Amino acid sequence: MAKDDIGMEIPQQEIESLARLLLPKIRQFFESEEGRREFAEWKQRQAQVDAKEAK
Repeated sequence: MAKDDIGMEIPQQEIESLARLLLPKIRQFFESEEGRREFAEWKQRQAQVDAKEAK
């Protein structure tokens, strides 16, 4: 079982069930034009943050 920040135990079976439900939708989003564009924008913002932290 996994424990979250408030001490609640979540059975591994429930975590895996949720992952099986969400993973296809997440993949579908990131394979879409919108998902690829948002991911590229996120990577650009992350590069800017990394550059600021390196200073």
